Amino acid sequence: MNDWITSWNAIYENIEKKWTFMSEAEQENHLKYLEETAGTLLDKWTELDEKINELKDPKKEREPSFSYTSKGTTFYELEMFEQAARTLKQESGNGPNDELRRLYLGFAYLFSEQLEEAKEAFLYIIQVSIYPALKHFAHVGLGCVQTREERLDDAIVSFEKANDLTSSLDVVYNLGICYFFNEVFHIAKQYFLSYIKQVPDDGEAFFFLGCCQWQDGNLDEAWTSWTTSISLLDSEESLLALAYVCEWHGYHQAAIHCYKRVQEKHLGSVNVLHGLAWNYALLDDKTNALRIFHEAMRLDPNNKNITYSLNWLQKSWPEISELQLVD
Repeated sequence: MNDWITSWNAIYENIEKKWTFMSEAEQENHLKYLEETAGTLLDKWTELDEKINELKDPKKEREPSFSYTSKGTTFYELEMFEQAARTLKQESGNGPNDELRRLYLGFAYLFSEQLEEAKEAFLYIIQVSIYPALKHFAHVGLGCVQTREERLDDAIVSFEKANDLTSSLDVVYNLGICYFFNEVFHIAKQYFLSYIKQVPDDGEAFFFLGCCQWQDGNLDEAWTSWTTSISLLDSEESLLALAYVCEWHGYHQAAIHCYKRVQEKHLGSVNVLHGLAWNYALLDDKTNALRIFHEAMRLDPNNKNITYSLNWLQKSWPEISELQLVD
């Protein structure tokens, strides 16, 4: 490799001497050659570094390839989880493939809300298996069970153990969620930042990141994250949650944008119309506020929340009394 580096440096020095006398096309061709050859060296260095790390850790062995396909896994792939659990429980395999069957069984139990049975399956794999990949997913499954049971401290421990074995994006995201709902916002923020570096189109991750940044006092960063999430979010629940956050912090135009996104994606409801009208009112946009309040009242004239908002606005908007008389 020393000869290769010496040769590359000699070529570089020769090009450098003639650089100012070359045409742009010649310069571009020489740059391309230098970049390609340097890239080849970098690839070789990476390959050698990996081999060195293997020597440093002789205990690290390649895991066997796991494979388990059966009637039970077919039910699982079809998301018929109760049927999958019943079938997988009756089946059997050999060695690590049987552990994979138990892993399928654990997740089938989890997705069919049989939490105790799921926990038992995951704990068995954690205690018995010698394969990091299987133990990783068993810890993930156990963390999901503990999250369903609202045992977030235990879930964090399980997800951390899974992450130590093999880092995965799902685990990083789940750790962010657990720390967020435990109100440890500065740690949750780091997990969400790590996650969105690799998944930059996840609107919910940006939403939670913005909440963490707001709690940490980074208001401008929070606003940037929230505005990014608006264009990425698709679910009605997520968009409404972001609308409420924006409204609470006084970002009424952003809240309006969220409600409009709900209308575009999911047609919306009386509650969406109410949210739109209310935020227009808070911006003192009487024309749009009254128009949308009228539409909401027409759809649901007895809605108590709308009546409460109109009564509150009537103190400063006499036009409200006229609106309430409209059929």
